[in-house]
Amino acid sequence: MGRAGGIRAIVRVPEIRAALVGTFVIMLGFGILYPILPLYARSFGVGYEAVGVLAASFALTRLATDLVAGRAVDRIGERRAATLGALVVGASSAAAALAPTFALLVAFRAAGGAGSALFFAAMLSYLLKVAPEGLVGRVMGVYFATFNLGFIAGPPVGGLVAAWLGLAAPLWIYAASCLAAAALYRRSIRDPVGSGAAPDPVRGWRRLRWDRAFVAALVANGAQTWMVGGVYSTLVPLFGRDRVGLDEVGVSLAIAVASATEFLALYPAGAVADRVGRKAVLAPSLAVIVVVLLGLARAVEPAWFLAALGLLGAAFGAGGVAPAAMLSDLTPAEASGTATGVFRFVGDLGFVLGPLAAGASADALGLGTAFALTGVPCALALLLLLGVRETLVVARDRRHEETGL
Repeated sequence: MGRAGGIRAIVRVPEIRAALVGTFVIMLGFGILYPILPLYARSFGVGYEAVGVLAASFALTRLATDLVAGRAVDRIGERRAATLGALVVGASSAAAALAPTFALLVAFRAAGGAGSALFFAAMLSYLLKVAPEGLVGRVMGVYFATFNLGFIAGPPVGGLVAAWLGLAAPLWIYAASCLAAAALYRRSIRDPVGSGAAPDPVRGWRRLRWDRAFVAALVANGAQTWMVGGVYSTLVPLFGRDRVGLDEVGVSLAIAVASATEFLALYPAGAVADRVGRKAVLAPSLAVIVVVLLGLARAVEPAWFLAALGLLGAAFGAGGVAPAAMLSDLTPAEASGTATGVFRFVGDLGFVLGPLAAGASADALGLGTAFALTGVPCALALLLLLGVRETLVVARDRRHEETGL
């Protein structure tokens, strides 16, 4: 497949297609569960704080196991790691549906976070290895679009399922989706060359570059997830209700606009990243994010608020594919799992810290200042990126040295 390959050409690759289908199935199940889980938790007679503990348990366990999961991928290979991760998430979800107490519900949900860390580290490592040369950005664009599509499609189904079959039903559907994905990976995925080739976990760490370009990719990833957690999950609902005057439906619509523009930007941005360079996509997107966040507090009219979020979503989608493509450029195949574990750890750290920082700054300094401060990590990532050599060229030079051509 040549550089001109489009979306259809990408999904015709059996290895990529299997990864995309399995990821969509899992994210659809997660989307079905996501809005119902707090209601299921409340059915145990617990308060709002306990519901927050349940939500945090999955994310914190995933964060705690990201680095270990990455090393495990290098040790056992992507196929086994993805299958095992999906099985753990599926089994933990089924156990959560049967949990007799809230404490066990939290424990089972937390166990699922470990499986999620292993699964997504394996998937990212796998796709970075099997993506055809010159198409890594586009493959990442299709992958993230598939990821988002499953998550977006799930919540409406989740509401209907819970209304018809009860609050535990989405947990069973999520468990079934994970088990189906595990069976698909077991049957369809074959480990790329070099998988499972680093039995010594220290070796994987030493094979990583740890130079400015590698750090820039990590920081950009963490800065963007920080922005998503702080803005979409925390500040936008508060600002939309208190300053713009939107109701719950209006706030949901605003976030849907951002999600839609992000979705539309993913693949074109991946194509530009493959043809022109990663910096050509990532640097402008980071700059736009910073500028929009600086001015978002002035968008108190609904039309301007929606327009600002649409622009923010497009910028996030455009920049979302570049850090993973940079990771591919800079990482040898035998350390791919370890690299993706580090990459996901920094991203999950942003998801955890972003909402905490946004909420604290909003309380202390107001919503307008909180929006601006949420953009600081993106500004730092942009400054770091400006002094980095284009990683697409770095990868090309490395291939020339390896082949002697």
